[in-house]
Amino acid sequence: MSVAATAAVPTHRRSSPTYFFTFGDSYSMTSFNVEGTQPSASDPMGNPALGTGATGGGINWIGYLTTADNASLVLSYNLAIGGATIDNAILNSGYPDMTSQVATFQGNYSTKPATAPWASSDSVFGFWIGINDVGWGFGGYNASVLVPTLMAQYRSLIEEIYADGGRKFLFLNVPPASRSPYILDQGESVSQQHAAWTTAYNNGLAKMRAEFKAAHHDVETVLYDSWSFMTKILDHPQKYGYPNATCINDDGESCVWWNNYHPGQKYHRLQAADMKGALHPFGAW
Repeated sequence: MSVAATAAVPTHRRSSPTYFFTFGDSYSMTSFNVEGTQPSASDPMGNPALGTGATGGGINWIGYLTTADNASLVLSYNLAIGGATIDNAILNSGYPDMTSQVATFQGNYSTKPATAPWASSDSVFGFWIGINDVGWGFGGYNASVLVPTLMAQYRSLIEEIYADGGRKFLFLNVPPASRSPYILDQGESVSQQHAAWTTAYNNGLAKMRAEFKAAHHDVETVLYDSWSFMTKILDHPQKYGYPNATCINDDGESCVWWNNYHPGQKYHRLQAADMKGALHPFGAW
């Protein structure tokens, strides 16, 4: 069976699509090209083929929420890029940052072109960013100083999208990558330092989201707690069909981890299924 065949065809209860614009890093990337085939009812991911272009050995959470775990048609415009931080002017990963991803949105979709004629009522903007900000920041920066700087830039980016008409915003916090084989192999003190930075980042994100909501009473926001969901799986891996919390297998199914820092396709499938309930207010899930 091909990886694409693992995603079921949803039953669409309405004909009008939800335009799903997403931003982030390798936990979200599908290698979507804005100049390639655009999403459509017959091909909701647009490009590349479902199950390719992502880390994890197959389909990721965005692919599942677009093609299987939804109640009506979702069209995915995924601008996430592996390695991204929020802004390279703050923490430079050497890869295109989320600031440039939002600029790509501005240049291609903010005007609501024929390829994506979205409106405030039928579009959702999703952000899963911060894994690399924590990864680059925890070793040499004070989180109490840097996290507010990161969140100020994050806020400025979603304000740009708000100004374009975005009103539905999905935020995912940082999962416990401190428990990935990559971080664990560096020793307990490193893992603890990484975990403390993750907590500071996630607290900063929750605060930023609350302030954004308070400033704009016409927005609907969801903060999905990926930290708690992954923690639940890592605490009880056998309950989810994994042998343990640290094994690695690039088939994407046998172990939590596809490589030493990225979870596999099965993890993404489990998380997407868990996200559906949280996303219900947005209408398509």
